[in-house]
Amino acid sequence: MKKRILIVDDEESVLLVLKNSLIKLGDTYQVNTANSAFKALEQVQAQPFDLVITDYKMPEMDGLQLMEAIRMIQPQARLIMMTAYGTEKLEQKVSQLKAYRYLTKPLEINAFRQIVKEALTADDVAISRPGILVLSDARYRQVVNLLQELQVNVGSRCIILTDANGQMIAYSGEVSGLPLEQIASLLCGGMATLQAAGSALDGDEEAIHLSYREGKRDNLYVVNIGAQLLLILILEAKSYSSRLGSVWYYARQTAVTLRQTLGEADYATAPQIFTGQGVEALEDELDKLFEDSSPTTRNGDAEIVAPAPSSVLAKTTVRQTISPPRQPESSASSGKPISFQEAIMRGLIAPDLYPSKEAGK
Repeated sequence: MKKRILIVDDEESVLLVLKNSLIKLGDTYQVNTANSAFKALEQVQAQPFDLVITDYKMPEMDGLQLMEAIRMIQPQARLIMMTAYGTEKLEQKVSQLKAYRYLTKPLEINAFRQIVKEALTADDVAISRPGILVLSDARYRQVVNLLQELQVNVGSRCIILTDANGQMIAYSGEVSGLPLEQIASLLCGGMATLQAAGSALDGDEEAIHLSYREGKRDNLYVVNIGAQLLLILILEAKSYSSRLGSVWYYARQTAVTLRQTLGEADYATAPQIFTGQGVEALEDELDKLFEDSSPTTRNGDAEIVAPAPSSVLAKTTVRQTISPPRQPESSASSGKPISFQEAIMRGLIAPDLYPSKEAGK
């Protein structure tokens, strides 16, 4: 479904430039224009808009009055104020109307387009909700493709997407040997502080933040995606490494796209996943796993398919190689299938991690 945008300005040349700049973003946007506040109101009364961008100083009715009227007609619409005559008092009034942004002219077109994209994806963002992110196989591949594209654009050693608890969701590049959980956990605290400081400064809780550290061997960049996810970039500290501005440009673009992509994903709490039907489904899958023929053995280790980490319960599997505990001779060691409950009894599955069906009722 196309996002509807209305641009309001009494200067036709400004309308033309801004409209053309947004049309270049693709056919996912429907861009309308109005050269007066009254004509804008006619359009707002006729159809819903996702975003209204208005100039402040216009004859008969100014942009602030227009925004107040739109708030009455379409309270869900996001609003952006543009002005070449900005004052602190005007900015405060715009903030009281809970406008998405307050922009001062002249506008930088690339920055303007980026702000519009962010405004239109903000309502779709589900990643600020607490809970466990649930990704389908197709959506997981989308995320990985975005990380791979970003890695190519900035020439990084690796790109990692983590949740607020420091658990890795997806990555691109070489991550072996890196203390990812420790790095992510420490960064989450720092970014949370930066987000809180920014919110206290201007009340903008949807802003994207960049934190940067230049090291002797590696340069570290981190960008937040909502309040729950982080995008971590590690670049080798070489003379030809990408500069800060270039990394920020591509990382910001990727963050906006990820907000939109992950905003359509589902979330679940731990009780929803590990009790009731969630446990039954998990037990069934594990029963099938242990009822399969003898697993492939490599150097004394059995290769099994384990469920994905709890941070991303995607419809995909993660292969892990484990060394099973030594067991006395039994039907299990002779290659006969065992059930889920038998696996628990033999210490292959932790009983407190996956409660029984009776406990889930």
